[in-house]
Amino acid sequence: MTYEHKEDPVDAIVSVAALHHLPDFWKAVALKHMYHMLKPGGRLYLFDVVFSFPVESYQSELDNWVNGMREQAGQAMAEETVIHIRDEYSTFDWVMDGMIERAGFRIEQKLSDFPRCLTYVSVRP
Repeated sequence: MTYEHKEDPVDAIVSVAALHHLPDFWKAVALKHMYHMLKPGGRLYLFDVVFSFPVESYQSELDNWVNGMREQAGQAMAEETVIHIRDEYSTFDWVMDGMIERAGFRIEQKLSDFPRCLTYVSVRP
């Protein structure tokens, strides 16, 4: 968050599983910083843990996530998933969509190729 881009604007920024470490306030600040680093027409490629399930189903969704990790990757990974749920800052897609758009980006694609994660391809107009 302290990085100051002093070079020419860039064509693209890639963010992989980084923003879920920040509360939404700081996600919004980071997205605005990224917007200003890009040249017009530049693209932001963002992959992160972003929830797209209905809020009302959170308990079953999170239980399924932990149980699935246990089955597919073992107890240690299930425990890491519990820590992620408890201590990290994943958000809902409708919140992330709004933060991306309020930073000035236009979302071109929103892909769900990995459970409980989304990939956004956004452009700076």
